[in-house]
Amino acid sequence: MIFGEDYSIRLLDPSDSTSGFKTGDPAAQPLKSFLQNQAQEFHQHSIAKTYVALGEAGDATDKLLGFFTLIASEIDIRGGYVVDDPTHANRYASLPAVKLARLAVDSRFRGFRIGEALVDYSLAVVVENVVPYVGCRFLVTDAKQPAVAFYEKMGFTLLDTEDNRKRENPVMFIDLLKC
Repeated sequence: MIFGEDYSIRLLDPSDSTSGFKTGDPAAQPLKSFLQNQAQEFHQHSIAKTYVALGEAGDATDKLLGFFTLIASEIDIRGGYVVDDPTHANRYASLPAVKLARLAVDSRFRGFRIGEALVDYSLAVVVENVVPYVGCRFLVTDAKQPAVAFYEKMGFTLLDTEDNRKRENPVMFIDLLKC
């Protein structure tokens, strides 16, 4: 599957059907539940914005292949990361961020690099539409332990504190001024 040819990514629309989305993993059930039960309402009321990867019309994959959700956030970097510029920003307990709050690919479409395309698209949304207009230094996520290697491959860094390394869902980030 090729992004732009076999599928596209766009904001969630009220007409999008989410009922057939499959996670294939009981640990990912909360992601499916969010998509099917809360994403539309949160999207409509600007609590969270959800983007969907959809198979192109007429294709056998004319369905929801994956999704991600973005929210406003912050990151506490004390003891885990030093901002080189400006150095006085390090005196603050937290710095502004956008959180990649949810990301999932339908289990039937894993292995087609859709998850990578979703992360790349989320980064592009933040870099092109948030950073130029709003103070925002980081893209952050709370990664499930099995997904840490995936996020590292995508350019995220594990917040290097003892407490974070022990978390079930450790904080990972991309410094947006370094991408």
